[in-house]
Order: sequence, then C-alpha cells, then structure tokens
Amino acid sequence: MSIKILLIDDETDYSETVGFWLMANGYHVRSAVSGRDGLESIEKDRPDIVFLDMLMPGMDGIETLRVIRKKYYDLPVIMVTAYATDEKMREAARMGISGVFPKGADLLEAARLISAALGEIRKDIKK
Repeated sequence: MSIKILLIDDETDYSETVGFWLMANGYHVRSAVSGRDGLESIEKDRPDIVFLDMLMPGMDGIETLRVIRKKYYDLPVIMVTAYATDEKMREAARMGISGVFPKGADLLEAARLISAALGEIRKDIKK
C-alpha cells in the first residue's frame, strides 16, 4: 500500500517539485493550494501524512493545523517553512507537529521525516 501524502502550499511550483520527487519515490501525492482546500481534501480522502506550509494567504498553516487537530488529532503533520518565527514554531509544536521541513532542504530529509512520523503512529498503535 502506498503512503498517501497531502501537500498544502500556495506555492504551486514548490509543491510540484516536492510532489514529483515524492511520487518518483513511491508515495501517492495530492496537493492543495490553501488551508481550506487542504481541509476539504482531508475530508474527502484522509492522507497518511500532511506537509503543511506555515505561511499562506487567508488561512495560514497555524490556523489550518488548529482545525486539523480538532478533528484529526492523530494525523501526522509536517510543517513546511522558509520564514517561520520562533513563536509560530512553538505554537505548532504545542499542537503536536511531527516535524519541520525547511523549504530548500534536501528532499531526502522529507523521506526521513515521513519515516519518523510513521514510526510515531506505529508506536501509538502498540500501546
């Protein structure tokens, strides 16, 4: 079974690049261009992991994460950012993100974060 990843990012060029790499490495990838679109996508077909951009117009990553946590508290979310403030990152951490993926980072780091997030799920299941 392929791991389903949802990329929520308003920068479509970035999402396409990351998405192409993830698909080439065996992941099933969907994209959304806003927090609201991402929430609709989660509702239609829940992914295994969400990569969520911190800064987006309208509903930003923190607001989107807040809504995700109300309904899908155990859904792994990896924050994607190029400009996050310490305050925003602390707030995201308090809401239980599974990791942070800096824009421009080596894409192998994305694979490591996915593996770590899935490891967290497996540990929770064993309890």
